[in-house]
Amino acid sequence: MVRRQPVRASRVTAVAASGLALLALVCHHSPAYTVKGAWEGTATSLKPDDYNTVLKGLEPVVSLPTITFAREGLSLSVEDNHLAAGYISKFGDDKTLELNINDDREWRAGLRTSDAALRVKGRGSNLDNLFWEASQTGTVEGVGDVLLEFNSDKKYNFTVSQPNLGKVLETQFGGKVRASNDGFTGVLQARRELPGKAAVTYAVENPIGVYDLDKSHHVARLTVPVAGGEAALKLTRKDSKQEYLGSYARNLKGGDAYVEVSRKNDAVGYNVSYARSLDDALPVKANVLVGVDEDGVYSKLAARHNIAQDFTAEYEARARVAVSGDNHKPDLAHSLKLSNKLGYAQLLHGTGGSPRVRLGYEFNA
Repeated sequence: MVRRQPVRASRVTAVAASGLALLALVCHHSPAYTVKGAWEGTATSLKPDDYNTVLKGLEPVVSLPTITFAREGLSLSVEDNHLAAGYISKFGDDKTLELNINDDREWRAGLRTSDAALRVKGRGSNLDNLFWEASQTGTVEGVGDVLLEFNSDKKYNFTVSQPNLGKVLETQFGGKVRASNDGFTGVLQARRELPGKAAVTYAVENPIGVYDLDKSHHVARLTVPVAGGEAALKLTRKDSKQEYLGSYARNLKGGDAYVEVSRKNDAVGYNVSYARSLDDALPVKANVLVGVDEDGVYSKLAARHNIAQDFTAEYEARARVAVSGDNHKPDLAHSLKLSNKLGYAQLLHGTGGSPRVRLGYEFNA
């Protein structure tokens, strides 16, 4: 007696076969560009009336390639559906000239050296649309690295950076100042090494044009090696509001353990997690994550396995259970994906929703 295949399974098989046949045709004729397409719906929606909808979703969406021909500084290219011509030339020891124009009459020109740059752009011969920007860099002995940027809109930025301002009481100082049309902002940084490979850092920065110390951004951080891991305490103060974050991280039994406690906007938060690869315990590549935070208990499992040549199976499951409030019902979600070079089929299901099927493909040919 011949065993009949279930009707729904037959429909799914027919749709998948049609999609893969279309993929094979596209692969055979496509040049070097990206091709992709996808359809998603409930498993129960795979009916004869929806057959055209599925194929419509699987229609290829082609990302057009960039084609460039270049020789001896001259270039001709097609990019983003525009034809562009370019010219680049080097002269002297460190000078470079560039010119680009496209079929919308948009053009760009630039001249740069080792310490200066000028860029100009416009459209056609109308100089009302002309825009330029320039920059110059240098190093001033005893001051630091200097950068000046300015443009045709009369906007400017003047930046002085000095990461090594010297040491005071075994504390290394550095800083940066930036001036612009809106005022200036500066940041002062300090770092000190402590016994036992501990370290403390501190930085203060004012908002641009605001010189009230209470509104500045302060960040202090202390790190200390403890029991094979690292403990850290971070204090942040901004706009007179304080935040605290304490954490500890270390490798434990081949995985990464992490503990975090924070206080922000008068609310206390915490997160304790453990992540580990299961490659040494399972015949597949897998990772697991478990944890608990102020919102509840959570976990994630991800596995991947090559079940045949160029054929891969991927499984992922997520779960979260609230520990506060009235709703303690687990929120679960999982997916199974089968894929090869031609495309993929994926089944997704989660709490409170119907199972969904996703068919698609994406490849660079």
